[in-house]
Amino acid sequence: MKHHLIASLAMLSLVSCTNIPHFNRPPPDTGIRYDPKASVTGIRTMSAAELTRQKGLANNGDGRAAFNVYTYYRSTANDQPKAMEWLLMSGELGYPSSQYILAQIYRHENNYEKAIYWARKARDSGYPNAQSTLESLESEQP
Repeated sequence: MKHHLIASLAMLSLVSCTNIPHFNRPPPDTGIRYDPKASVTGIRTMSAAELTRQKGLANNGDGRAAFNVYTYYRSTANDQPKAMEWLLMSGELGYPSSQYILAQIYRHENNYEKAIYWARKARDSGYPNAQSTLESLESEQP
């Protein structure tokens, strides 16, 4: 009986998975359009043209695009000062992930004033863990 149930469930999963519709949709405007030819040690990355496009979006007020540029400089280009510039821009543009990361960076540097400032911004932007981080920062503050 048990074997029949497992076989039936396996058959249902095969049948139901083949009928799932798939839609090719373009990426959102701020989504990264990876170039299959652009890679660093086998990891896909932004092409120079895509990096320019993301910078343009960020300079026009898109916080997510500024975050995308931050991740490029942090990871691919390994340029931490430039990455921090873009992270700050993204945070100032209201992107919650950037605000939370900034709070964590300043916490690590023991700059509680800036850490609390960014944790509040992240909380106000709706970042899930920001409230507990803020409470923790306020209790740690010298």
